[in-house]
Amino acid sequence: MKMCSFLVNYTLFNKTWKERKGMNFANRNWYYNYRELFAIGTEKKTIKASNDIASRYSILTKSWSKDLNSEWTARTYLSTKMILNATVLLKQRDFAEESNLRVVIPYLEYYAILSLLRGVVFMLPDKEWEDGKLISISHMKAISLTCDWIAKFNKDKAQEVKDFCNQLKAQRELISYKAPASGDANLGFDYDIEYFATLIAEVAQFNSELLESSVKKNTSKDDHVFLSNHVFQVCHIEIEGFKFNDREDSHRLGYVQRKQPYPFNLQLFMTEGQVEDFIGAWDADDYDEDSDQYKFYSGSPASWQDIFDVP
Repeated sequence: MKMCSFLVNYTLFNKTWKERKGMNFANRNWYYNYRELFAIGTEKKTIKASNDIASRYSILTKSWSKDLNSEWTARTYLSTKMILNATVLLKQRDFAEESNLRVVIPYLEYYAILSLLRGVVFMLPDKEWEDGKLISISHMKAISLTCDWIAKFNKDKAQEVKDFCNQLKAQRELISYKAPASGDANLGFDYDIEYFATLIAEVAQFNSELLESSVKKNTSKDDHVFLSNHVFQVCHIEIEGFKFNDREDSHRLGYVQRKQPYPFNLQLFMTEGQVEDFIGAWDADDYDEDSDQYKFYSGSPASWQDIFDVP
């Protein structure tokens, strides 16, 4: 289901806040229609959290520069990719479950949630970019930082999320390192993974909305430049001495660099073309759209919104 470049739809970049019916909560108008985040704490607690987070972004944006603008544009793009990656992994989980490929389910579940945790970390105002080293943040650090952030809304919910993440991590490691003779008989699947995935994705979206607001309020258009070295950090990765160059990332970020070179909120930053091409990249080269394999492998465009309202 790969899309030709000329079919890529970038119209979401041109949306205004007035064209989008979001929601009003905690003394703010939000672009996104949150499903879970605002339910975990009181409105008073959310007001306090949003004011605290906004003040942290304000420290950044009041000293904005081309370098900071480039960093946060890259971080925003990476965060959108983490949401899309989690979406793909959870669709593959559904396919694995239907196909009795049970051995891969603990991996798919854990790495879907890890992607979302990393998506939150990329949007944390207090977490240093370290010249791109943040991309390789450790698993435990991603869990810890995200749950500490959720505690701003509700400490009990933060502990629940942490316990859930550690359970998924333990189940993946059990299969990887212990090769249990009982298969997955001792694994627990009595959780709603879509709920936790949605909640974590919305934390990243929440942060990105506050960042966008602060950028619009405090920065100059002269600094809205996406420097090529930051594009390179995203598109060119080296792991264990092996180098990987992602041409699709280069294409996407080239457009951002030319047309929209500053951070928007995550949902607005995404485009239909980005979503279709990212998910379509994992489709089989040959498939029948009416077959059960296609149905469970990639799902339908409607099901791509199970954890986040992708465009």
